[in-house]
Amino acid sequence: MINNEDYQYDSCVSRGICSVNPRTSSLQEILILYLRLSSYYALKLYENGNKNRAVRGIILNTISVIISNPQFSETDFEALTAEFNKILPQIIKEYENFCQEKNIVPECLKSVLQFNKKADVIKSIQLGEKEFLKKVQNVPQEVRDLYKILFAIAKSLCTNVLDLETFGIDEEEGYLTILRLLSSLNTGEQKTDNLKQLLISASKIDNRLMKDIRNVQEKRYGEQRINAVSYSTVPGKAVLVVGSNIRELEDILEAVKDKDIDVYTHDEMMLAHSFPKFAEYKNLKGQYGQGIENCLLDFATFPGPIVLTRHSLYNVENLYRGLLFTTDFASSKGIIPVKNKDFSEVIKSAEDAKGFKTGRQCESVTVGYNYNNSENEIRKQISRRNFSRIFIIGLNGYTIEQQVYFDKLIKETPEDVFIVSLSYCLQKDNVICLNTCFDSFAIIDFAERMSEEYKLPITVFFPKCDRHTMSQMIYFSENDNISVFVGKCTPIILNPNLINTLSKVFGIKGLSSVKKDLEDITE
Repeated sequence: MINNEDYQYDSCVSRGICSVNPRTSSLQEILILYLRLSSYYALKLYENGNKNRAVRGIILNTISVIISNPQFSETDFEALTAEFNKILPQIIKEYENFCQEKNIVPECLKSVLQFNKKADVIKSIQLGEKEFLKKVQNVPQEVRDLYKILFAIAKSLCTNVLDLETFGIDEEEGYLTILRLLSSLNTGEQKTDNLKQLLISASKIDNRLMKDIRNVQEKRYGEQRINAVSYSTVPGKAVLVVGSNIRELEDILEAVKDKDIDVYTHDEMMLAHSFPKFAEYKNLKGQYGQGIENCLLDFATFPGPIVLTRHSLYNVENLYRGLLFTTDFASSKGIIPVKNKDFSEVIKSAEDAKGFKTGRQCESVTVGYNYNNSENEIRKQISRRNFSRIFIIGLNGYTIEQQVYFDKLIKETPEDVFIVSLSYCLQKDNVICLNTCFDSFAIIDFAERMSEEYKLPITVFFPKCDRHTMSQMIYFSENDNISVFVGKCTPIILNPNLINTLSKVFGIKGLSSVKKDLEDITE
């Protein structure tokens, strides 16, 4: 992607686009109480052969709401709690009946939740505040941080489980792992070591799911390749598709393929352009805008409807224009839900919108990778010289600070260190540059394969954080051959407290200065 000065005016931070306000935070505490309770009983039943699909749906959809919509509406909250209030008494009764049949003593949980009343938002906010304060007073900071990491991994798992479902794959192990993570919050005093092992185990499952997603994507859309993606726009009506689920992009393209409507991708959806199948859609024109950190400007300037696919991490209350749609389980105020792949309202909105009047010519960007082709070049480079270690630099963080850091890192890294950069590029004899852009799976792919083949110490740098970063870092931390550094990320994903805990518990370090970090790595 082109590094643009405008990108430094980060609406994600400056306008709170990726933040959670205190009111919503309190409601999230209540949803967490419901998740903990329902996961406990769902796990008890599941382990004894009772696979309740209704419980599965509400658990995954609730996590999805927390993932995709930091400013979910009170209507969404009321709808979710109504579903929990309906299902929880049923599964508690099922569990008690099962225990009676087996002549065992039921292990029921006490809860402050009341299932027989309609949600009172004001009282829920007050209860959520009390629950938050209770955690602050009774749970050590390190354990609270590990709980946040636990939810980050649960969210990543949920995204992967739901994405696999769109390809017709019912991922049971991933769902069970989510139940075990959430149910663990019901135990009393938590030990750091116990939580650490639980998180490591979950991260392994999660990274396996990421591989499964890539396999099913390539099976459906063809083997990933390097491809030029246009940032130009052309005159005409248009739709912008946002998010990461390329299966939903396919549905939209199918819906408009016979219409005079162009389709543009945004942020992580750019990944679709690296699969051959999507080149068959003539309506798919290219990428628009700079990404999540600049979504306020990107969305406000797009002259047509915007479809937020599942797990699109945006606070869009500043963008109420009647042109926002979502395929997600819940929608914020002003966002029109799309159900059962019916994009008729999106199409009508596109036809009624002004569209691009003249279009604009911009430079194309080459994205994607094919590991087998890259591997040949890597093997050739490493065979020529006696390298002491390998650096893998992940996805671009698109800030001036990060650009300066990684330019300097590449320049000052000793010549006996081989660098594979998946974003930042500087021509040196010991550097191979690839633009994997938003493809976070590439980090796993390169690090695992290179660790296995070359047996050299590897340092993985995460300049940018997405919903999978926490899980990936913890996964790598268990590999004695791999060390991990992470850059400054959006606070909703990774704040300084969490970096301290990640460093203490998992050995994951935050970036400091190039000189100090190189000394730490090579000492």
